[in-house]
Amino acid sequence: MTAFGIRAGLACVAALATAVLGGCRDEEGKGADRVLVVGTEGLYPPWNYTRPDGQLAGFEPDYVRILCARLHRRCRMVAMDWDGMVGALQTGKIDLIADSVQVTPERSQVLGFTRPYAMTTGVFVTLRDHRLAGMADKGAMMDFDRPGPALTAMTGRLKGSLAGKVIGVEISGAFDNFLNQTLGSGASIRYYHTMGERDLDLLNGRIDATLEDEAYMRPLLATRDGAALTMAGPRVIGGAMGGGEALAFRPGDTALRSAFDGAIAATIADGTVRRLGLKWFRMDASPAQAAAERKGAR
Repeated sequence: MTAFGIRAGLACVAALATAVLGGCRDEEGKGADRVLVVGTEGLYPPWNYTRPDGQLAGFEPDYVRILCARLHRRCRMVAMDWDGMVGALQTGKIDLIADSVQVTPERSQVLGFTRPYAMTTGVFVTLRDHRLAGMADKGAMMDFDRPGPALTAMTGRLKGSLAGKVIGVEISGAFDNFLNQTLGSGASIRYYHTMGERDLDLLNGRIDATLEDEAYMRPLLATRDGAALTMAGPRVIGGAMGGGEALAFRPGDTALRSAFDGAIAATIADGTVRRLGLKWFRMDASPAQAAAERKGAR
């Protein structure tokens, strides 16, 4: 099944994943013996998605299992809508979030983040036969944490290319914030509640382009449907894009967050994150790889 097909069917089985993985927390022990409940959407392949049998799969389900095994903790992932996930964390319905959550200053005011376990760029994607396919600076690193003349010039070219175009993004995400801050009123932004709807509009030419996580797009472009699409223009990182993907906890759960932070550091150091990235994303999505690419782009 292609990524487009997966996303079209995921909503039908997400509720099943919650039911299969659900249970009464009062019966799951106390303290260190308590089962940790991990929230994820189950709708964002290959980061996380729900298989037809109702089981969660993807980079983050695999990674959470590895982290919990290293910490000798029992963990259970549940699928839920992103709109209610932070509220579920704050009210104690779940213990942490593993959902490709970008670390941003705004989110850090209400969430406690671990160190990033992944750091990926945002990429513009359009139809192969669209004029934006020839957009300037293709593949170049556009790092908003390193301002200077080169970034200013690249930003000007990007704004010129996208002027008057319709760019589709998921609502209330890091890409939404980036486009509004960078492009201003030069381009029209169309918002989507699901990326499946956005992907279909992109494929059918109802929007000119999208800005999306490279780790999401690489596997998609390798599918039969995705062959009609191509990356265009620069790869974007830093600034409003956030500081990488991390696990999110309640701010007061410092001991639990610290334990996971240590496990994340170990899995980055021993190559586990790199191997999982190559398996699910067709790329090394580790923070170390991103740091090396950013250094090389200076």
